Amino acid sequence: MTGLFLFFLLISDDILAFTPKHHIEKIEIIGLEKTKNYIIEREILHPLNAKLDSSIANLDRNRIFNLGLFDKVSWRLLPLENGNSILQYLMIESINKTPPLVFPGYEEERGWSINGLWIINNFQGKNRTFKIEGSFGGQQRIEIYLSDPWIFGNHISLSSFLEINSYKHLFLNRQIDIKTFKMSFGKWYGEKLKIRISPALTQKNYMNSIDTLSYNYFTPELNFEFDTRDIFWNPKKGVRIIQSVLPMIGENSFYVWNQSLSVYIPSYFNTTLALNTTIQRKYGYKNDTWIDYFGNSFNIRGWKLPEKKVLSNDFRFGHDYVFSTIELRKLIITDKNRGGLSKGVSIVAFFDGGFIESTMKKLNKNKFMGGVGFGIRLPLPVLQSLRIDIGWGLRNDKFNQKPSLHFAIQQKF
Repeated sequence: MTGLFLFFLLISDDILAFTPKHHIEKIEIIGLEKTKNYIIEREILHPLNAKLDSSIANLDRNRIFNLGLFDKVSWRLLPLENGNSILQYLMIESINKTPPLVFPGYEEERGWSINGLWIINNFQGKNRTFKIEGSFGGQQRIEIYLSDPWIFGNHISLSSFLEINSYKHLFLNRQIDIKTFKMSFGKWYGEKLKIRISPALTQKNYMNSIDTLSYNYFTPELNFEFDTRDIFWNPKKGVRIIQSVLPMIGENSFYVWNQSLSVYIPSYFNTTLALNTTIQRKYGYKNDTWIDYFGNSFNIRGWKLPEKKVLSNDFRFGHDYVFSTIELRKLIITDKNRGGLSKGVSIVAFFDGGFIESTMKKLNKNKFMGGVGFGIRLPLPVLQSLRIDIGWGLRNDKFNQKPSLHFAIQQKF
């Protein structure tokens, strides 16, 4: 028996000697063609010369994927002869640059336009964005946009935005001319809290054959965001809280306070239950030119857009509102690889409901407006995804007989 015991100890030592320790000796980044290595290295927090921690590697993978530069991101271990391992992060770059394009485009509120676009989503391989966009038809517009998410290091971002736009108001008998110049400075504190200030100069003219209403504002928007989502384009779990204050400083000043709470819960059959509540309040000057409405792809779906001179239909219009959305999301088509993330096609069932009025005190159950339906999310290079929804409006316990179709870019929340 003593001999057998000693024999077992000898064999055990040999087995342990050849068992991979998963001690990370080196970290490698594989698959980069344009993106600079340091753009990825600053997102990797797994330590060297330490035992593999798969939870840290997964978080690294998520952060890299959330940069929006890659179609697929994964990690793997490469064992070495000495028993240690190399931790490899593998990625496939997405289309980040387009040649100058001319194509028809559609927006719910402004209809069809001919668009011109040139966008570089990973300018110089440094995760910078440069975009020039113009259109004519439903709107006459030119926009120039620049962004660098780490311009001063340590997740301090800077973006600038210049826009000249002209279009017909959806339901007021006025033409709108807008000129806006905006700068935005943001900083992440840790990995969950972001603060951003976005001062802007805005000039808006509302014109018709009778008169012209002109507004000139300085708008130092302040935004606080708490975000624990795992995957930004299609979260599986996490919480996102946004508090935004938009002062409109000038003649007839007012300010807008927006609040948003989103929760993502893993559910049965590999689905995600996504919930959101959004609240807006306005203080100060209120005029029809600044009025909001329900019934589009960003609030209550399942309704046709309001037509001109329908403000008497006041259950759809107001300055203060609250609405909630419940969505059941499922990813149905994607490239599956162990330990990896990739974009794909997803389907959604939704319910929207809320109230809108001239003031928050006037909200009551008789003004409830809802919508039920389903949709699909199609992955798009650079823009993440195209959202297509079909819904039936709900009011006074009755559904609209005819459904409404909605198009938008990216998830509703």
